[in-house]
Amino acid sequence: MTSLVCLVVANMVGAGVYTTSGYSLQALGSPTRVLAMWAIAAVIAITGAIAYGGLSRQLVRSGGEYLFLSRAVHPLAGFMAGWISLLAGFTGAIAFAATTFVNYLPANLQIDSSREKTLVAVGLIICAALLHLFRTGTGAIGQNILVCVKLVAIALFIAIGLAAVDWPSAGAAADSAAAPGPDFSTYANQLMWISFSFAGFNASIYVAGEAKLGRRTVRRSMLFAAIGVSVLYLLINTVFLCTAPQEAIVGRGDIAAVVAKHLGGERLGLAVQLLVALSLATSVTAMLQAGPRVYVKMAEDGMLPAWLIPDGDVPRVAIVLQAVLAAVLVCAASIHDLLDYTSFLLSVSAGATVLCLLLPRFRGQPGKRPVVLWPVLPAFFVVATLGIAVVGCLYRYQQSPTSLMLSLAVVASGIGVYRVRPGRSGSR
Repeated sequence: MTSLVCLVVANMVGAGVYTTSGYSLQALGSPTRVLAMWAIAAVIAITGAIAYGGLSRQLVRSGGEYLFLSRAVHPLAGFMAGWISLLAGFTGAIAFAATTFVNYLPANLQIDSSREKTLVAVGLIICAALLHLFRTGTGAIGQNILVCVKLVAIALFIAIGLAAVDWPSAGAAADSAAAPGPDFSTYANQLMWISFSFAGFNASIYVAGEAKLGRRTVRRSMLFAAIGVSVLYLLINTVFLCTAPQEAIVGRGDIAAVVAKHLGGERLGLAVQLLVALSLATSVTAMLQAGPRVYVKMAEDGMLPAWLIPDGDVPRVAIVLQAVLAAVLVCAASIHDLLDYTSFLLSVSAGATVLCLLLPRFRGQPGKRPVVLWPVLPAFFVVATLGIAVVGCLYRYQQSPTSLMLSLAVVASGIGVYRVRPGRSGSR
């Protein structure tokens, strides 16, 4: 249970929580509105954790979205979910986190040139891969330690920040929320970006087959972690938005560093900078642990080459493949574009997976449904998640039509690979 919770936390807590609120404050104009978006995103994530828990109770195997969609809908649907994970969900996210990690290292390390930054980012990926290439327990223990250190540091920062909040001023900021706000599309766009900070709440399902008492621990770990991270996000964003002057943080992508320097000077600013770097490092290790399990399951079903299937418990070849793909993306110039182009596909994949709870294979029987408030709870998550995906797609199309075309290219390439995959029926 501890390792599963730490895996989910490590997947969830990345760069997003330390950077998003400055931009959201600029778009929404009020700290209260920004916190409201974080609260809504938290509800969606917790609902998703419950829904994924309902799926995991019925099929306790590693594989994630691929597993459920291939069993409930069609092998092609599952393959597309796995293909998206391979090209963007894990590979792109690992590359982005590793690249961002370098930007939060102390300036006195003098890592300035593009070549040096690339080498450090690739080095982080290699170290994270080595952590998981041996016994599963060894990698899990190392990751648990890193996550616990990160959570303690975040808790200390929150305590310092809450003690410094000027609550009368915070109340005045709340009153400003009564003024007319932006239009619906602006709220939807900000909710979309904030929701991506909660991505990873379902990380346990990728390693469910290796979990002890998986039917119980997998679903509980997702729920506990989603609730805990949601509380953490609301508290840390309260500190971000209610301590430093609003003009100092509006539109800032480094809002965490700005607030830390305001609270404790350069020393606390450096500490928070290292905290963000640690968060990104644990995100890389967590994704390198979860992602390869999806590809192993796809290989077992004949969807990917058989050489990905491990001889023992550790999917070493799949881990190396994941690390190599991420390292290649680090060396490319379009990592951020790749994430922009494909992020809405990840929302579609999650929404489609929870939709399986409404289909015959996973909806259970009257009086014995897989989740509480069935079918309202899964339907809410599907509508909310797909709505965010549609808004994101339209927004990106307005900004750059190329983004939609590349997203469609991912789908088209996945269908092409599916048609020429190894001709095996695989396990069912």
